[in-house]
Amino acid sequence: MRRALLITIGVVVSLLACRTTQPPGTENAMPIQDPAQKEDAQLVPAEPPGPAGPLALPTDSDGGTPP
Repeated sequence: MRRALLITIGVVVSLLACRTTQPPGTENAMPIQDPAQKEDAQLVPAEPPGPAGPLALPTDSDGGTPP
């Protein structure tokens, strides 16, 4: 009896968990912007970020340990 009750509860919970969370009519929604329209400016820069070479650290530094 317990096993049948647990299986029934599991099936009901799984059916409720697998339902979609989108409101009705979402599949008929129109896009805000035309998908074929392209942006004029590229948002990602072509050059890599950061300094061009390695950072020059002082040679008398001990990694930030206070004296």
